[in-house]
Amino acid sequence: MPGTKQLYPGPPGSVLHDARVSAGKTVLETAEALNLLNSYVEALEENDYSRFNSPLFARGYIKSYARYMGLDEVPLLNDCDRICKREEQTSQRRSHVQGKVQAPGHAGFILALFAALVVWSLSCWVFDGREPKELSVLVLDEPFPELAALKKAPSLGESLLSGGLVKVQSDDLSERVLESAELEFKLSEDVWLEVRDGHDNVVLSGVQSKGKALRLSVDGPVTVSASYWPMLAMYYNGQLVEMKELASSNVVRVQVGGL
Repeated sequence: MPGTKQLYPGPPGSVLHDARVSAGKTVLETAEALNLLNSYVEALEENDYSRFNSPLFARGYIKSYARYMGLDEVPLLNDCDRICKREEQTSQRRSHVQGKVQAPGHAGFILALFAALVVWSLSCWVFDGREPKELSVLVLDEPFPELAALKKAPSLGESLLSGGLVKVQSDDLSERVLESAELEFKLSEDVWLEVRDGHDNVVLSGVQSKGKALRLSVDGPVTVSASYWPMLAMYYNGQLVEMKELASSNVVRVQVGGL
C-alpha cells in the first residue's frame, strides 16, 4: 500500500516488473499510463539508467511507476541511489585505470618526438645544412721581420708594411674560386692585423685592441697578415685556423680557404 514502508527483494527494476506482470499490465499500457516511452519502461525494469540524461530522471520515473503499481517508492528509490552510486564508482575506476595504461604510451611518444626535435636542431646548428670543408692554410712570404714586443710600438707593423718590405705574390685573381667566408678573430693582446678578401681588397687593417672580438663576412679565400699572432685566435667558417706548426716567428702572413 502507498505510504507503508516495505522491503522488496531484488533491485527496483525486478520489483516493478514483477508488480506489472502480477497486475496483468503490458509494457505499452504502463507506458501510456505513465506518459513514458516503451523503451523507458523497459529500461526501468532492466535497471538500465544510462538511457536517461540524469539519475534524477530515473528516480522520478521509478517514483511514478511505484505509485502506479501501489508500491512504496522509498525502498525502491534507496536501491536506485545505491545502483547509481555503484555504477558511477565503477566508471571512475575504469577511467582511472585506462588513463594509467595510456599515459606511458603518450609519454613515450612525446619523449621520442622531443628527442628527434633536439637532434634535428643540433644537426642544423652544427652543420648549417652544409658539410664542413677542410681548411687550406698556406703560409706566404713574411711581410716584415719578427716583432719582439708589439705593445711598446703598436704601429710598427703598419710602418714596416708601408716601408716597402711587403712582398706580394703575383697571384692570378681570375683563377681563384671564391666562396662565402665568415671570419672571427679573438685577441688576448694588442695585435696588428690585416685582412684581404678573395678580390685582394683590404677589408681590415690596423692595431686591434686586447679582448676585442671581430666578425667579418667576406669572399674567400682570404689573406691574413698578423704580428704577435700567438695572441690571436682565428676562425674560418667556424673552424679554428691552426698556425702553430706553420709559423716560424711571431709575424705571419697566411692564405686561408676551403678545399
